[in-house]
Amino acid sequence: MSVRVTIEATSKAEAELIAQRLPVKAHAQAWRGLGVIRLAAQSRQETNDFIEAVSQSFQAHKLQWARVRYDDEERVFKAKGNGHRAS
Repeated sequence: MSVRVTIEATSKAEAELIAQRLPVKAHAQAWRGLGVIRLAAQSRQETNDFIEAVSQSFQAHKLQWARVRYDDEERVFKAKGNGHRAS
């Protein structure tokens, strides 16, 4: 069963950085001022792989904010103080 996964970032440029690290070919778009990537995950493991890729991009590029929405859940990453922390 396919699950819709939406990844959002503060800008299209930041979403493009995330898209480069995803394990599938993905394209970033600008939508209402946010960078957005929409994907379909074929399994829970693939969803987890997408979340892990966002986490890695967040840390590597010192992004300010990113959110992964899937099913009725979401995972938010946001910069706090001098370091980064996933919420």
